[in-house]
Amino acid sequence: MIISKKYHFYAGHRNETLKDKCFNLHGHTYYITMDFDLDYNKDTGITILFSDIDLIVEPIIKQLDHSLLIHKQDPLLKYLDMFCEQEGVGLKLYLMDNLTSAENLSRHIFKKVVKKLPIVKILLKETTTSTVIYENSN
Repeated sequence: MIISKKYHFYAGHRNETLKDKCFNLHGHTYYITMDFDLDYNKDTGITILFSDIDLIVEPIIKQLDHSLLIHKQDPLLKYLDMFCEQEGVGLKLYLMDNLTSAENLSRHIFKKVVKKLPIVKILLKETTTSTVIYENSN
């Protein structure tokens, strides 16, 4: 049985390799739908409690929420680190191994969740008209 669960979070990012508007720091409200392939339990009448999914997924979402997603090799990172050190402040930076595209972000989230739940697909909306779907390639 396929069970779907929706989440959303707010984050800033940029793509330092593009020479268009996405090169600039900007933000999105990301909407995510996750599909899980779970076994139906005829004794309980359910597959899983939605709250049990939340226990696993919400901490992942909270790490991303109101953060600046930044690629570990983005040259801007060293300046952000210097700023934080000089000003004695901490910014919520979420370091990513890959560029912070919607494609990479959907894959990143999927790989975190699949370690604990049988996720088969993630649909990530970066804008109201732009969606990425990442599915398990097994």
